[in-house]
Amino acid sequence: MFVKVNYWPRILRMAMPIVIAMLTQTAINILDTVMVGWLEPSYAVAGQSALGYSTPLLWLFGGFLSSISIGTLAIVARRQGEGNYKLAGGALTNAVAIAVISSLLVGGLAYAFTPEIYRLLIDNDAVVAFGVPYARFRLLGVLSMVTTAAIKAFFDGTNRTYVHMVAAIVMNFANILLNYVFIFGFGPIPSFNVAGAGLASLVATYIGLFIMIGWSLAPVIRRKYRLYRPSSFNPRTMLSIIRVSVPSGIANIFVMSGFLIFFKVIGLLDEDAVQNLILNMKAYAGEVIPAWLPAQNEWIETAHGYNSIWTTDLAISLVQAHPPIFSSTSNLIVSIMSVCFMGAMAFGTATASLVSQSLGEKRPEVAQDYAFESAKVASIIFIALGAFVFTCPEMIAGWLSSVDEVIEVTASILRLLAFGIPIIATALIFAQSLFGAGCTKFVMIVEGCLHFICLIPLSYLVGIVMGGGVLGMWSIVILYASALGTIMFVKLKFGGWKKVQL
Repeated sequence: MFVKVNYWPRILRMAMPIVIAMLTQTAINILDTVMVGWLEPSYAVAGQSALGYSTPLLWLFGGFLSSISIGTLAIVARRQGEGNYKLAGGALTNAVAIAVISSLLVGGLAYAFTPEIYRLLIDNDAVVAFGVPYARFRLLGVLSMVTTAAIKAFFDGTNRTYVHMVAAIVMNFANILLNYVFIFGFGPIPSFNVAGAGLASLVATYIGLFIMIGWSLAPVIRRKYRLYRPSSFNPRTMLSIIRVSVPSGIANIFVMSGFLIFFKVIGLLDEDAVQNLILNMKAYAGEVIPAWLPAQNEWIETAHGYNSIWTTDLAISLVQAHPPIFSSTSNLIVSIMSVCFMGAMAFGTATASLVSQSLGEKRPEVAQDYAFESAKVASIIFIALGAFVFTCPEMIAGWLSSVDEVIEVTASILRLLAFGIPIIATALIFAQSLFGAGCTKFVMIVEGCLHFICLIPLSYLVGIVMGGGVLGMWSIVILYASALGTIMFVKLKFGGWKKVQL
């Protein structure tokens, strides 16, 4: 039978709590963007652009370390399928130890070098000034992010996907309140402006972590899985988790660094816009004297003349303050599309657990069925989501920005990406299915090749060299997702992943 609907109820039971949890997690980043957009324009546009660079930066470091969830989920779910609950609990104990040590080391280094990284990515002083404090607050949350990912993987692998859903909902409500307090100020607490969004998210992530830890200490769970016992620490288990997780972490680095470079290329469009404005001003300055120049400053005219001032310092200072429209737009696109990404990742995480459990139960054909049936279920949902995005792009963009030019550009990109939403979702589900089977090296190699052979060079060629602009560049994202989905589909069909031992 082409569609095996008998698989769908279990897929949905596993996936929907993860979908809710991940969407509320995504809401933290979206709320940062929305509430920063409520600031006055001198903060809002550059601030939203700064957030656009910070999110991939956070995931470049925190996401790499959070890949420990891939190895933890795969091993926990495999042991759960085998009925070996002690070893499933031992995997979490060792994963938490790895998470704490690695996040303190990597998070500290990332915090120290944040200004240098920002300077490599963008030349706009306002974006750097807003982005560095925000990113540093978020990087202080790497410890909570990675440890939460490890504990979440345990609960997902043991069919308790609702646990992180509850923690994420509480965390998100806390973030809403804290965003208002720290961004705009409240009572004795001063306004931190853009940086306040990062501080609010930092506090919220630790609230979520404490909830996850508390749940894992529940007596019924701690006794069944023998969690956090010193006797559970095992170098071999740690190495197994690292062996499975590191390739997925490297794949995450490929993805995030690829998109950071992609945003860097988009930033070239903003730089070109500034240069074109300067050239146009100089060309017309001799013919048109700007009416808004203050007439009372007669000494300026006497000393230099309007034309001299207009074509040199005044023009340059005014135009360099031009807001980074395309960079800001890309941040909005990432925030909006993160609903798709995280929704698909949720289905993928549920599928990874079901695939690994089925392999532990020695039912490889069932594992393959789960991968394909999950993609079918998700396709129905994401086709509907794509139709909504295509129909109402201006309304969606208006939720995140009040700047007309940003809304216009964002809406045009959304119309294009609407067709790619089900493609992106399917590709992510297939990749996560292979992660669940422990086939992480293959996904790592494919992601690396596609980002550095397809996404980055083609986006520069189409967007900059060929003049395709921002629409041309985002069309390459759809091409990249199509290639990723096709390769993952073929790999799943061939079935060599069914023999991977964990």
